[in-house]
Amino acid sequence: MSTSLLHLADLHLDRSFAGMGCQGEPAMRRRLGLRDALRRAGQTAQERGCTAVTIGGDLYEHDRSGADTAAFLAETFRSWSPIEVLLAPGNHDALLPGSIHSRVEWPANVHVFRTAELRPHDLADGLTVWGLAHLEPAWQGDPLDCAPVGADGGVHLALFHGAEMGSRPEGKSIHGPFHSVDIRERGFSAALCGHYHRRRIDEANGLLYPGSPEPLTFDEPEARGAVLVEVAGDGTVSYEALADNRWHARTTRADVSAARSLADVVDAACSAAAVLCAGLDGSRTMLRVDLVGEIDHSVSTDVFTVETSVRDGTGAVGVRVRDFTTPALDLAAVSGESAVLGAFARLVAEASAGADAAERRVLDDALRYGLQALGGAEIGLR
Repeated sequence: MSTSLLHLADLHLDRSFAGMGCQGEPAMRRRLGLRDALRRAGQTAQERGCTAVTIGGDLYEHDRSGADTAAFLAETFRSWSPIEVLLAPGNHDALLPGSIHSRVEWPANVHVFRTAELRPHDLADGLTVWGLAHLEPAWQGDPLDCAPVGADGGVHLALFHGAEMGSRPEGKSIHGPFHSVDIRERGFSAALCGHYHRRRIDEANGLLYPGSPEPLTFDEPEARGAVLVEVAGDGTVSYEALADNRWHARTTRADVSAARSLADVVDAACSAAAVLCAGLDGSRTMLRVDLVGEIDHSVSTDVFTVETSVRDGTGAVGVRVRDFTTPALDLAAVSGESAVLGAFARLVAEASAGADAAERRVLDDALRYGLQALGGAEIGLR
């Protein structure tokens, strides 16, 4: 007889979303959308006849979550009974004293793993889920640093929050580092993980990251949702990736090389955004527009104005504009002028000659803003 589980992770309830250009009412809508994603997961688990929902950490963000979130989680999980809910706290929802995981009186169908070593939980006849908790946010232990399991037979699954080091995304923080080759070597048929926000299903090594069920950054444009895990009677584990996200995050580039005014920059950005938004519900869409190309130094690229215009033109609830343009400037010609503009350009060029990369970025901005000011143009901050 087969057993079905629904695995999700990295919901990040109560997230700020300021980094996506969301404040006030739009940010509140995004946070409510995360709660809705959890409710939908439970409904899916019920409809698909799942025995349990497994959550691989970062269910909420400890620094922002309070009594209301605690009550919401307890009541939501209670409504899923008799489906079991297995919680493996991660770095953002570590099992700290006073945390939601620690203080809530969970309903009988919820099991919170409470040690930093994998401990067994018998889920069904012949099926055991081994889970652990991050006891502090910066935990660096190896989740799979354990004795092999399964000597008595049966199917064994690991549930934890951790960073698989062979596939770590660039810049992603390291919490609970491990290697996927250890999953099968330790006797587990699969590791149901959390921490990486992009889905990864590695059937060869038994590694599963469901990804965050709703996009949390602009770098998460893919279809999203929980993953259905099916454990067959013969011990075979299979996966069905679900796609039920209600929110979308998109990034586009707007070439503004031909712009001769801020209005031209706005038009180029709005045109690129309109193409990107085609077919999407703007009220549930987050847009990032990257301005690129060489542009005359007298032309303003004020990102606030561009963001406002794109938001008004597309109806997108959140807009972030990044200015990657460079001044279309013959520095040698400008530096040769006797006027103040030439003297300023020469000073910046001299300073840049011995600067490191970070200093050059600051000097590039200084050159841009200085040329705009000396040329009488409106200064638009990047």
